[in-house]
Amino acid sequence: MNDGSGKVDIPSELFRCIFNNSNDGIIIIDTLYKIHDINPKAEEILGLEKSNIQYESLKKSVPNLFHKGELKKGEINLDNGKSIEMCVKNIGFGIYEKAIFLKEICEIHIEFEAIKKGINSIDEGIMLCNEDGNVTFYNEAYAEIESLVREDVIGKNVTNVYDLTEEDSLMLKSIKTKKPILNRYLNYTTYMGKNLNIICNTYPIKEDGQALGAICVTREYSKVKTLSEKIIEWQKKLYDKKGKNESVVESATYTFEDIIGIEKILKNNLDWTKKVSKSDHPVLIYGETGTGKELMAQSIHNASKRREGPFIPINCAAIPENLLEGILFGTVKGAFTEATDRQGLFEQANGGTLLLDELNSMPLGLQAKLLRVIQEKKVRRVGANKEIPIDVRIITNINVEPSIAVKRKLIREDLFYRLGVVYIKIPPLRERKEDILLLTDSFLKENENVKLSKAVIDMFMEYDWPGNIRELKHVLESALIMLKEDENVIKIHHLPIHIKERIGHEIEDSTENSTMDEEEKPLVETMENVEKETIVATLKKNNWNVSKSSRELGLRRQSLQYRMKKYNIWKMK
Repeated sequence: MNDGSGKVDIPSELFRCIFNNSNDGIIIIDTLYKIHDINPKAEEILGLEKSNIQYESLKKSVPNLFHKGELKKGEINLDNGKSIEMCVKNIGFGIYEKAIFLKEICEIHIEFEAIKKGINSIDEGIMLCNEDGNVTFYNEAYAEIESLVREDVIGKNVTNVYDLTEEDSLMLKSIKTKKPILNRYLNYTTYMGKNLNIICNTYPIKEDGQALGAICVTREYSKVKTLSEKIIEWQKKLYDKKGKNESVVESATYTFEDIIGIEKILKNNLDWTKKVSKSDHPVLIYGETGTGKELMAQSIHNASKRREGPFIPINCAAIPENLLEGILFGTVKGAFTEATDRQGLFEQANGGTLLLDELNSMPLGLQAKLLRVIQEKKVRRVGANKEIPIDVRIITNINVEPSIAVKRKLIREDLFYRLGVVYIKIPPLRERKEDILLLTDSFLKENENVKLSKAVIDMFMEYDWPGNIRELKHVLESALIMLKEDENVIKIHHLPIHIKERIGHEIEDSTENSTMDEEEKPLVETMENVEKETIVATLKKNNWNVSKSSRELGLRRQSLQYRMKKYNIWKMK
C-alpha cells in the first residue's frame, strides 16, 4: 500500500514469506534504481543492512553492480571478496520495475579455490580481470612483486590500480583485440611508489569468439635475466668450441646397412623407406626407449639429398622447457639482458635435417609454435619482429604410441598429422629376438674371442629386454668388465644382477654347458628330457592352460612359453 510518502510495501503475505526465505538474494528497484526492498539473503551476500539502504539509490549503495550506468550481468566480484551471479528480471508491477537476483557462487568455486592455492604458490605474478577490466584474481606472487595488498586490488578496475587509460592498459587492449600481447617489457611505478621492471604476457580469455576477460602473467625482470643467462649458457654448449659464429653441425654416421635386422624392422619395406628418405617429407619414428630411433633417423638423413648438409639432433626432454624455445628458434640482441644475435637450431640445420628427439616431452605451447614454423617454413627468433626463411627437413622421435600420445595431449593432433607424413615404427627387442645374437656379435666385435655360454644365450632369449638394444649393450659391457683375464666365456655370474632378478630365477654356472666336457653332456641331456616330460605332463593335466601350468611349475608364463618353444612342445589336435 502507498501511504502517500512514496514508500510502498511489497503486497501479499505469501509473496513476503517466499521473498524473505529465498536462498537467492533479491532486490526490488524502480525505474530510477531506488531500492524498495531487499531480502535477508541479499543483505547477507552484500554485507549490508536493509535499514541503511532501503529507499536509497542502488548505484550509490552497491556500485559494483553497475558498469557505465547500466546493471551488469553474469558473474560479479564484490568489494567484500564474494563472487556472485546476478540476473535481472523486468517485473513491471506498479512502480516496481526490476527484480535483481543474486546467487553466491562460492560453492561452485570450491575446486577453483584449490587451483588458486596452487597458483598462489608459483613465482610468476598472475592477474585476471573480467571483460570490464575489473580485477577478479591477483595472486600472492604479484602482490609481492608490486608490494601491494591483494584485497586492495581485487575488485578494482585495472585503470585505477595502475593509473592507466583504456588505451594504455595491456589487459584491456588484449580484451578489445582478442589477441595475446607477449614478452612486453614494462617499467612503471605503483601507486605505493615502488619502481618495477617486469616482463609481461597478456592473454585474452575467450568463449565462443567473445572475450570474457584477460589474464596477465608477469615475471620480475631480474628473474628473467637469470633465465636468459641460462639460455645463453645452453646455447654456448651447443656451439662449436672453435668460435661462436660457427654452426653446430653434427655428422650422421649410420646408414641402413648398419642397422641389424633392418628388413624385419621395416617389414620388408626397405625399398619404400629408402625412396621416401630421398624426399623432404617429415618423418615420425615411434619406438620404445633404446630401440635405435636415432640410428634410423641418421640412416634416413644419409639416404636423402640432404646428406651433405648438417644433421642436428636435440633431445626435447633434456632441456628445461623454459629454455627450449630460445635454443630452437634463436635469440636477438636486446631480447633480454646479455642476449646476443644467435642462430637457433632451425637456422643451424638449414639445408639439412633437424632431429627432435622425444617430441612428446615438448610443451604444447611450444608445439604450436613448431607447427607454425613447419607450415610457413620461417622462424622468428625470440625477441625479433622479422621472420627468417628456413629449409629444414624435420625428423621426430617419440617413445609413446602416437594415438596414445595424442589422446593424453602429449602431442597436438594437428602437429601429429604434419609430422607423421612418413611414419616408421621400430619394434621392441622382445619382438625380434632372432636379432639378439646378431646384435651380441656386433657389440662383441672388438672382443672376437669372447663367447656366450649356452645358459646365457637361453637367458637372453627368455628375457623381455625392457631397455631394448641399449640394455643389451649395457649388459654385455658389464659382463666384459667382470671377465677375468684368463676367461673368454660370459657366464651367468658375469651378468648384472638386475637381469637375473627380472628373469625370476638364477641358473647355476655348473649347468652352463657351452664349455662342458663330453662326458657331462649326457647328464645335461637327461635333465632336459626330464624338464620336457615334466612340462608336457603338467600341460596335459591342466588341459594345456599355460597360465595355470606356469603357476604350478613355479615359472613365469613367458618362461614356460620359451621352454615350450625350445623343446618344440605343442598341443596335439
